[in-house]
Amino acid sequence: MFDLSVLPVHLLAQQPDLSSLYTWLPIVVILVLGYFMIFRPEQQKAAEAKRMLEGLKKNDRVETIGGIIATVVSVKKDQQEVILRLDDKLGTEMRVRMRAIGVVLSKEGKTGDNAGS
Repeated sequence: MFDLSVLPVHLLAQQPDLSSLYTWLPIVVILVLGYFMIFRPEQQKAAEAKRMLEGLKKNDRVETIGGIIATVVSVKKDQQEVILRLDDKLGTEMRVRMRAIGVVLSKEGKTGDNAGS
């Protein structure tokens, strides 16, 4: 059989040191939870907004971040600009940056639940 008396004493008394694991574990858990609760939803929102702006086309009803509801006349993706028609009767138009579009209310002039008017 194996005789323990031949092993050095310091090897017999040595226990795995878990205190450093217990010190770092709460910090790691907080960082992981923070990623999934804060950063990941923001990344998903940004990706959704990018898809919305890439799909923007003529006759879509939109609401700007300033609350103006209008219809898209043209989209200049290379210049990141959108021309919006505010009033059909007068033909009032406004040029805005694409990032100023907050919500697409309806696609191609179809009235949606949120379109109102």
